[in-house]
Amino acid sequence: MACGSGRVTIRLVDDEAEPGAQGPQLFRGQDYEAIRAACLESEVLFRDPHFPAGPDALGYDLLGPDSEKAKGVEWKRPHEFCAEPRFICEDMSRTDVCQGRLGNCWLLAAAASLTLYPRLLCRVVPPGQGFGDGYAGVFHFQLWQFGRWVDVVVDDRLPVREGKLMFVRSDQRNEFWAPLLEKAYAKIHGSYEVMRGGHMNEAFVDFTGGVGEVLYLRHGAPGLFSLLRRALAKESLVGATALSDRGEYRTEDGLVRGHAYSVTGTHKLFLGFTKVRLLRLRNPWGRVEWTGAWSDSCPRWDSLPAEWRDALLVQKEDGEFWMELQDFLHHFNTVQICSLSPEGLGPQPRGGGGLGRQHPSRARWVRGLQLRGGASPSAGGGPRGTLGRPPGSWEQTTIKEGPWGCEAAAPSCARRDVSRRCRLRPGHYLVVPSAAQAGVEADFPLRIFSERHHTALEVDDVISADLEALMVPYVPMAPELELLFQELAGEDEELSAPQLQTLLSIALEPARAHSGVPREIGVRTCEQLLQCFGHGHSLALHHFQQLWGHLLVWQATFDKFDEDASGTMNSYELRLALNAAGFHLNNQLTQALTSRYRDSRLRVDFERFVSCVAQLTCVFRHCSQHLDGGEGVVCLTRRKWLEVATFS
Repeated sequence: MACGSGRVTIRLVDDEAEPGAQGPQLFRGQDYEAIRAACLESEVLFRDPHFPAGPDALGYDLLGPDSEKAKGVEWKRPHEFCAEPRFICEDMSRTDVCQGRLGNCWLLAAAASLTLYPRLLCRVVPPGQGFGDGYAGVFHFQLWQFGRWVDVVVDDRLPVREGKLMFVRSDQRNEFWAPLLEKAYAKIHGSYEVMRGGHMNEAFVDFTGGVGEVLYLRHGAPGLFSLLRRALAKESLVGATALSDRGEYRTEDGLVRGHAYSVTGTHKLFLGFTKVRLLRLRNPWGRVEWTGAWSDSCPRWDSLPAEWRDALLVQKEDGEFWMELQDFLHHFNTVQICSLSPEGLGPQPRGGGGLGRQHPSRARWVRGLQLRGGASPSAGGGPRGTLGRPPGSWEQTTIKEGPWGCEAAAPSCARRDVSRRCRLRPGHYLVVPSAAQAGVEADFPLRIFSERHHTALEVDDVISADLEALMVPYVPMAPELELLFQELAGEDEELSAPQLQTLLSIALEPARAHSGVPREIGVRTCEQLLQCFGHGHSLALHHFQQLWGHLLVWQATFDKFDEDASGTMNSYELRLALNAAGFHLNNQLTQALTSRYRDSRLRVDFERFVSCVAQLTCVFRHCSQHLDGGEGVVCLTRRKWLEVATFS
């Protein structure tokens, strides 16, 4: 990127690889191996200080400390209520995940689907853990959160009531990988009760790092069976939700309305000239099965050859059953599919199960920050007011090129993850991630996948500063101001931060009288000015002369863009004022500065403006020292740039 004449431009490059940078992030900074080694050395069992076994870990409402469901709960390690606990019995299977007293069928259906693919499951449930040699009461799991893998450590104290696990359990009662995974999921989200209700796709994404999509089964859903076969063959996770107009309830035909099921297999067979398309589903309860056509006890199985019947039919109350496609379409209204992202899982699955080329990026909604042109706020409401989730959650919007649809329109659903699969003609497209409610503040990742090459760039400015803004403006200092400096400085001939504050309060008095609004500079800002223009702890006269020249220019700039003479600026006026002062910033830095310098009313007063522009002057001066002739392009990693630009 070329720089203009008389300008210092900062080019941001990808962060340099650091040791372990490609590994998972440690949740709460807890390192499993280090914790385990320390516990073994001290001969104690791990007790997690970040997720203590107690009432707060259970929940806040129906599972709150005073709730009926929380009475009689004990927190016990597996060996305290099970004779021979095992982390994994032989191998992991979908019958290892049976729902307990928590309404988290959406999570458990996703976990059951995960067991179909050992390669995926080993990423979430790292091998080598157990209750034998080396047991220290600590286990760990890896979950995908906000665009990266996170390693979550838990102790093995589980909620038990009347001698039985309250929540998820295995069909083999001495197997505990599933209850401990559930605890890790509760920890990363704050409590067990947070999992009471959710979307299966959210758990799919958390277990794989893939991209979840929701298919609404309308108009007979042509091509659905072939689509599901291909998805399962490519190691996609698949689930379905039964129709309901009044919550979760059991029907006479063995289905549970308003309930999440795993789709675990497909099979196509012929009875004479009749083609039969079967789907295999599993109830995460581990019981309660479909009793209609092709159920375990259905006489239709008798018409099949013995080898087919033996290969497909398992007559056991394990929650798993077969159902014909037409019955499935009659009883279910949505299908959730999670396709695997290449960067989330490393090597591509056999058969090309990855999603192709992608362009990941991270951004943030900032309350009160207006976009370029001042049109709409960064944290404004979405189209139709339905994108996103309540404040404190985050949103992922994905546009992909593919064979299924339609138009490149904004999805309309209140979910954490929002995806859209599109077939797009060659051209230029604008993606605008948005939250449902105005004022929501959150980080969010945006991922764009395509089968063919594409270039995705943020609509943004370059980061640069005019050299004139970095030079000291020539402003003759009034004799009385110089005399005041000498009186305050005394024999040291340099000002401390409190002395500088006193001097500026007097020197800026005429401007305050003229505008009618305060122009006070606090001690903390004066300390920053000493860092930027002085020795760090004091300010000599020639340093103050430089600072005073800048202050007069900044004061005039502030007055120009404080159009309503309120003594404050909004985020858009701040961006214009910084631009007029010679600083050209990108969206990310503008967001960071807005968050740092605004007050509770989302406004920036004169003192905050001075602090902001002084900081930018200091940063760009530092960068220009690394250039021949003082102008050109400086390359910084994104992380380093935010560190120096925001003093973080």
